[in-house]
Amino acid sequence: MRIFNDEAGESHFEDVSLSEEVVPPEQGVAELTLSDPVSVDRAIFVSLPGDEQAPDWHTAPRRQFVVVLDGGVRIEVSDGEVRDLPAGSVVLVEDTTGRGHVTEYVPGPRRVILIPLEAD
Repeated sequence: MRIFNDEAGESHFEDVSLSEEVVPPEQGVAELTLSDPVSVDRAIFVSLPGDEQAPDWHTAPRRQFVVVLDGGVRIEVSDGEVRDLPAGSVVLVEDTTGRGHVTEYVPGPRRVILIPLEAD
């Protein structure tokens, strides 16, 4: 899934799929389904005090994957759509301009990984 903004600055969700390739099993390793590689810059591990939230509209600081490690998150985009994402969800946020989105985590301490994409 990705969040992007249109020419008018409104943000939207889009369900996307990466190309995949099945790699046959090897000794001690199960069959794997691998996506095409995505060039990234770094990984940032984040802990959030989920009880001290003040969700508000914001844009992404850069194009990046957000991986929800535990708990869950509710995201609202400016076109009004809301999605609840469980732990294990991956979102590509690309709405770096415009109105942005609102992120609200399930109460309690939460952990996410931010994986910025390499600059174009």
